[in-house]
Amino acid sequence: MFKALSRLLGSNSKRTIPLRERDCHSHVLPGIDDGSRNLEESLAMLRLLREAGARTVVATSHIYPGRFPNEPDELRRKFDELEEARARHGIDVTLELGAEHWLDDSLVPRIRAGRVVAFGPERYVLFETTTDFHAPSQLLPTVKTLRDAGYTPLMAHVERYAYLRDDEGKELALDLRALGVKFQVNRTVGKANAPGIGARGKFLEWLLDHDFVDEVGSDLHRPTPEGRPYTM
Repeated sequence: MFKALSRLLGSNSKRTIPLRERDCHSHVLPGIDDGSRNLEESLAMLRLLREAGARTVVATSHIYPGRFPNEPDELRRKFDELEEARARHGIDVTLELGAEHWLDDSLVPRIRAGRVVAFGPERYVLFETTTDFHAPSQLLPTVKTLRDAGYTPLMAHVERYAYLRDDEGKELALDLRALGVKFQVNRTVGKANAPGIGARGKFLEWLLDHDFVDEVGSDLHRPTPEGRPYTM
C-alpha cells in the first residue's frame, strides 16, 4: 500500500510524506465505529499495515458524542480482544490503544475528568475538528486544557482543515505550534494528499517546509490499499 503510494506521489510531486514505523492513526478495532466491521477485517488490516512497513499500530477509534459515543473502558475491551487475536495469528506488530477525539464543547470536560485515551511516550491525545473554513471556537481552549493536563495535543489529518490554509490560518497554525500542538498527516488518500498539488497539497508543502509533519498515519478504515471501503 505505502510503496504503491510512494510511487504515485513521486510521479506527481517533488516531495513525499516519509514512511514511519509507527502508524499513529487507524480504525482497526472491530465493530466500534466506521472502521473495521469485524475481527476478521481487523486482522486483515493489521497484516496490510505490517506488509507496508508498520511495526507499531495505534488503534484510534472515534470518540464522537452523538455519533460514536465510545468510552475508554469499551475501547480497552475491544483492544484486548484484538490483541489476543493478533497474538494467536502471529501478526508481528505491536498494538497500542489511542482514540480519535472529536473536538466540541464536551472535550474539555472529558479531559478534566480523565476520560481521554493517550498513547506513546509523548502522551499524545489525538483529536480532530471540523474541516470547513472557520476554526472552531473551542480549539485554543481545548489545546491549553490538554497541555495543562500533561498531554501532548496531536491534531489528526491536519491537511484537511481548510481554516488553516490561508494566511490567517497559517498564523493560527504557528500559534498552535507555539502552544505545543503536534501535527499528524495521512498517507492513504492518493493524489489528494500529494504535496504541492491542489489546496491540500499546497498546505502539505507548507507543513513540510516548516518541518511541521510530526506524525504520519494511515487512517485505515478497511483492508484496502485506499484504506476505505471500495465504492461501486
